[in-house]
Amino acid sequence: MSDHFDVTAVTFHFDPVCPWTWRTARWLVDATGRRDIPLYYRAFDLTDGAPPDELPADRRPAVAGSRCLLRLAEAAHADGRDALTGAVYAAYGAAVFDGDADPSPRTAERALADAGGAAYADALHDTGLDRRVARAREAAQKFSGRNAGSPVTVLTTPGGERGFFGPVVAPTPTGADADRLWDVLVGAASVAQFFELRARRTAKP
Repeated sequence: MSDHFDVTAVTFHFDPVCPWTWRTARWLVDATGRRDIPLYYRAFDLTDGAPPDELPADRRPAVAGSRCLLRLAEAAHADGRDALTGAVYAAYGAAVFDGDADPSPRTAERALADAGGAAYADALHDTGLDRRVARAREAAQKFSGRNAGSPVTVLTTPGGERGFFGPVVAPTPTGADADRLWDVLVGAASVAQFFELRARRTAKP
């Protein structure tokens, strides 16, 4: 691949409420980490800021927990502390999707404390950050289109940025499979005429 498509950074727009996004995140953390590529976290609110009382009652606790982490992502990104978001999301996702914790603000608060992010405790509940969350979703949709959901993965190269919805995986690929998926993603980004490839989901996240 030419230098024009060398990946210098990856931005991951995510909603922590989504189990599919969690599986992709585990792959992406490994793939970028082994290649020493910076990984940035930005919000993608799947509810698009819908008021809680407009959501089904059984979804409200999970959405409330998700919004805590979406606010954190934007506050930490503004401060250049994306690694903190990564650590908090890793703890939250492991507790919720790989454990039996409730996807709630309380779990988000515990994950933040475990990651040593006490300085950002107020950010979790700062509704003033919701405008930044909305703008981050809009930034992602410039790449994915308005009909796509979480995650949106944006590759930064010397020649510019390309982003896609996904990849959607289950279970998280490892080893040679993980490397092949990375090569596919970068290869797709290098083809200006490529926009979309989709398959029916035959696994659960």
